[in-house]
Amino acid sequence: MNAPGFRASATSAPSLLAVLTDEWGGNPYALYRALRESGPVHWDEWMRSWVVVGYDEIARLAKDDRLSGARIDGFHEQLSPTARREIAPLRTALADMMLFNEPPRHTHLRRLVRPGLTPGFTRRMRPVIQEQVDRLLDRVVPTGRMDVIHDFSEPLTREVVGRLAGVPAHHMHLLEDWQGLLHEYFTQSRAELPRIARLRSVFDEGVAGRRDGTGADLFSQVVAPQLASGDYTEDEVFANFLLLIDAGQATTTHLIGNAVLALVEHPDQARLLRERPDLAANAAHEFLRYDSSVQFTTRVALTDLEVAGVRVAAGESVALVVGAGNRDPRHYPDPDRLDVTRKATDHLSFGSGIHYCLGASLALAEIELAIASLLARTRDLRVAEPRLEWLESVNFRFLKKLPIRFGLR
Repeated sequence: MNAPGFRASATSAPSLLAVLTDEWGGNPYALYRALRESGPVHWDEWMRSWVVVGYDEIARLAKDDRLSGARIDGFHEQLSPTARREIAPLRTALADMMLFNEPPRHTHLRRLVRPGLTPGFTRRMRPVIQEQVDRLLDRVVPTGRMDVIHDFSEPLTREVVGRLAGVPAHHMHLLEDWQGLLHEYFTQSRAELPRIARLRSVFDEGVAGRRDGTGADLFSQVVAPQLASGDYTEDEVFANFLLLIDAGQATTTHLIGNAVLALVEHPDQARLLRERPDLAANAAHEFLRYDSSVQFTTRVALTDLEVAGVRVAAGESVALVVGAGNRDPRHYPDPDRLDVTRKATDHLSFGSGIHYCLGASLALAEIELAIASLLARTRDLRVAEPRLEWLESVNFRFLKKLPIRFGLR
């Protein structure tokens, strides 16, 4: 793809959409460096949005209640009547997710699952994660090669989130090759609608058990105390059942994939992690800082406000580019270097404030155990193909596949 209109000029910064052009070759971080030259905030004419690339500005705005994440209906209203009708089931599901709501409804929906997703819950899940990691590596390590995405990270996260969401084993195939629902929505894709309908049937099979407290699956146990109040509709519960699958699978799948690629490109850091396995938990945060699978989140200004000397008007869109903030040299020295000893727990990839990711500790555990176990059993990681393909997306850093070769330890 080549779109000369996206090229930077002497008077304007390039658009975020330029990452899809030949000029930037799919490398968002080179683009972010160019954007920072025009300051931490600028107007993106192609996206019709303010773009924020500075760490401090993103961290502050992520907690600013003058910005709203409730952007599903606004997009839906811009579509033609036919398009609105065709993607209505996807819109309904997204609009009932806590992620795309603000208080008081966000508080109400978050309360549904928050009591169950505790650090104690993650500790209980670690043996489950480790068991799946070992099973998958047992299958591929002796061959000296694998596709990290399809042989390792995707089946790992599918199994973990399937158990969390209470998807029965005979329906687990419905989680295969999961595509991020937000990406599907904003591209007006209808590809996932049949899958959502089938998952609704699976969900409905367990309704009685969740409501009367007899459901034995993890999801039922997580939400049962809140359901006793009678304050939640089945559509709200289903939407956040889907959110657990959506947020817990695709993003974590590609966080692991991006982490493996980072280690291939930084063999010194892979060597250090083999020598210092105690750094694995710290390294998980650095992987999230270095190459997050989600690059930005969008808000809408509820009132006029000023950001870094720029006036944002009520109703205007604001893109918080966490991928750029995570590489801001004002906050992280030598930000383009992977450093597994770096203290990066303040990275922006999980959001902050009321929108901080509830599944953060579970995702970190999956990344930590997956990477530590892979490095413990292999050496000399290298990419097996000369060119890697990324999902054509401005927002998502998803590798289509990551074939690697390695020696055995």
